[in-house]
Amino acid sequence: MSGSLPAWAVNILRWAAISVGLGVIFAWFGVYQTGEIPFPERVGYWTLLIAIGAACGLVITPLVFDKWLAKAHPVITIAVAAALISIPITAGIIAIEASSDGTIAPPAWWAQQYVYVLVVSLIVTTGGWAMDRFQDNKKKAAEAAQAMPAAAPAGSAFADRLPVKFRTAQVYAVSAEDHYLRVHTSAGETMILMRLADAVRELAALEGQQTHRSWWVAKQGLADATRDDGKVTLKLKSGGEAPVSRTYQKAIRDAGWL
Repeated sequence: MSGSLPAWAVNILRWAAISVGLGVIFAWFGVYQTGEIPFPERVGYWTLLIAIGAACGLVITPLVFDKWLAKAHPVITIAVAAALISIPITAGIIAIEASSDGTIAPPAWWAQQYVYVLVVSLIVTTGGWAMDRFQDNKKKAAEAAQAMPAAAPAGSAFADRLPVKFRTAQVYAVSAEDHYLRVHTSAGETMILMRLADAVRELAALEGQQTHRSWWVAKQGLADATRDDGKVTLKLKSGGEAPVSRTYQKAIRDAGWL
């Protein structure tokens, strides 16, 4: 359903479900001496109050956190938001009580109810702030991971062939030298005993191109490409250069490297 509804509608439905759920929980435990009220009425009572708080929170929280006190310490913003949200909830309690027996409680009772509501509002607002921070940090970590060049997949066969200091480095290229491969990485170069064809197969998770019968280059290792009299050379981020033979020039052009 979240895929077919706008974000604001999903948010409202989510808070409506939370209000009903918390209303049932509060009614079940008879919070704040409401145990003598019939259970269905208690559910309606608490659901209504929590819904009022949720609606106020949807309006007040962005104003406090993003506009009025955007640069303030979280403790201050949480306290201010909870204090403001508690006002309409307390007003709702007063109105419900007045409508039930036709009398209005004295101001001292209002203050007592406000304190009770404030405690709950502080807990809920703090929890909401913590969840938002968790989601923000998770999103930033995902974006950073996407932006960071990939190393050989951890635990992959190719990574396991490298010396320990190179296993978390970014692979830029591999070049064949006799029966060995020179592995060009962000941590430097190292030699391993392996065939180029086997290395290309094990590095399939990385985007790259074979540029020569003895060279394979990862896109993340490409710094520049030059052409001189029909001769194409790829410059690596490590400072090295990889030749491109005529056989592979079309594939390099098709990949957008030239």
